[in-house]
Amino acid sequence: MVKSKIAPQIDYQKLSSDLEAVIARLQDEKTSIDESLKLYEQATKMVEELSDYLKTAENRLSSLVQKVSEEK
Repeated sequence: MVKSKIAPQIDYQKLSSDLEAVIARLQDEKTSIDESLKLYEQATKMVEELSDYLKTAENRLSSLVQKVSEEK
């Protein structure tokens, strides 16, 4: 598999599952304020990574669709 120079390859499914686990911990009433802040920062970074991944995928798909349209 060729790695993108724009964004590092991530395991989208794993990161998405990890984000769900962080969210569950944030929703747990037993989680302290300090831990919640750390988890929130972690979740924010995960969301950014997932968003970047999706933007890159969308751009790749758009390029492929345009290429196919030009070949017709």
